[in-house]
Amino acid sequence: MKQTHTNLDLSYSSIFWLFMLGSILGYLLEGFWCILTKGHWEHHAATLWGPFCIIYGIAAIVLYITAYYIQKQRVWVQLGLLMGVGVLIEYTASLLQEVFLGSTSWDYSHHYFNIGGRVSLRMAILWGFLGFLFLRFLFAPLTDLLQHMKGRGWHIVCGCLSLWMGINLLFTGAAVLRWQRRLDGIPATSPIESYLDRTYYDEVMSQLFPNMLQFLAD
Repeated sequence: MKQTHTNLDLSYSSIFWLFMLGSILGYLLEGFWCILTKGHWEHHAATLWGPFCIIYGIAAIVLYITAYYIQKQRVWVQLGLLMGVGVLIEYTASLLQEVFLGSTSWDYSHHYFNIGGRVSLRMAILWGFLGFLFLRFLFAPLTDLLQHMKGRGWHIVCGCLSLWMGINLLFTGAAVLRWQRRLDGIPATSPIESYLDRTYYDEVMSQLFPNMLQFLAD
């Protein structure tokens, strides 16, 4: 049995770095997967600025916490729990995106054993596999890395990047909502909406978010 880590660091800085690393690695993973399956790179970022795939950032945090608690479990238990965690993350993310942004970024309706097109058995197995790799090969070195990302300098960088990411997410949400309203034929009613129409018009948004499959006009 590999050595287990006895201390779970859930400080804000550690959670933030997990989120950032997961978001960037997820963006790269999506891009390379498109190269393997489609023969070309696709831009699957979930923010206006930067290569960030938010669901992977959230997944990194949840998987890190889960990995800590299941280190000593049998392999089949680890796989089962990681599959369940992946399904929960993906279903929740899809539901929240539809409720708050009126859009969806994936649809698994063509997969066997899917639930509302949000999750499927195939993707659950993939999440379990990725989670197991994370537990076996990334959890320990990542824990050590986070312990070194402490101190005043790291905290200042963390604070600045947190502020920037917060603004990034707010602008992203506003741009997506404005995109939907434009598609519904609703004109801009404020200087901010006019700015979004000029800067993040339909063609730009389609390039930034090619996987936003549908907008709910209801």
